[in-house]
Amino acid sequence: MAAFERQKGACLSQVDLSKKGSIDDRIMELIQYINAKENFFTTSSCSGRISLFSELENQKKKQCEWLYVTHDAAVKEEVINSLKDCKGSAVFKFEPFVLHVQCRDLECGQQMLKAALTSGFKNSGIVIGRKANVIVAVRSTQTIEVPLVHVGELMVSHKYVEFLVDIANKKLDDNQTRIDRFFTNLSDILHNHSSSDSTSQKTGPKQTAETRKDDLSTKGTRTSQKSNADDFVLFNGNDMLDCLSSFYGEVS
Repeated sequence: MAAFERQKGACLSQVDLSKKGSIDDRIMELIQYINAKENFFTTSSCSGRISLFSELENQKKKQCEWLYVTHDAAVKEEVINSLKDCKGSAVFKFEPFVLHVQCRDLECGQQMLKAALTSGFKNSGIVIGRKANVIVAVRSTQTIEVPLVHVGELMVSHKYVEFLVDIANKKLDDNQTRIDRFFTNLSDILHNHSSSDSTSQKTGPKQTAETRKDDLSTKGTRTSQKSNADDFVLFNGNDMLDCLSSFYGEVS
């Protein structure tokens, strides 16, 4: 069994250690689709969430108390009620969809990245890990993070909290639209790539020295005509996989 297959089997057989302990319903079909493909598997994901968490001085986020969290539209009254017993500081946050996918090789990584970029996830990129693992991180920049309570005192009005909830819910709707677009674009890209490979294997002419020369002479022109969606960022370094968690934070 090849290294990629071993890694995929080990990853997908692990217990989900996220706070929720399961894949979000909003992206279940997408995750199952990706994991059914021989060249990809997901390593972590979050469909997007609205949360309110409390922290005391000198505490890190992972030690914080979650006052409120939902992967669906937030309810204004529930958010406000969750602030009543807060004794420390409280922060309201919206986090958009994030997905990490390990790919068999760079070509597969570029396909995944193209789907992400053309779907509006402009902050996506490729990371090369310590064992040459190709990881595509799909993400956007729609985050909201607003402090509401300081040392037990609510610093804003209830009307402002309701205003934040409205904004977060609107962003959650936009977030779902991008997820649906990503699913569609990814399906089209992988289908077209598969069809292209099949056609080239059946009818592709043998390449001669002359055609190879023509390919080389036109390669620069093709490169200059690529869109941003065809480009990808490539990072190298032994610790790049570990950097993913610092970029995206804890996901569930």
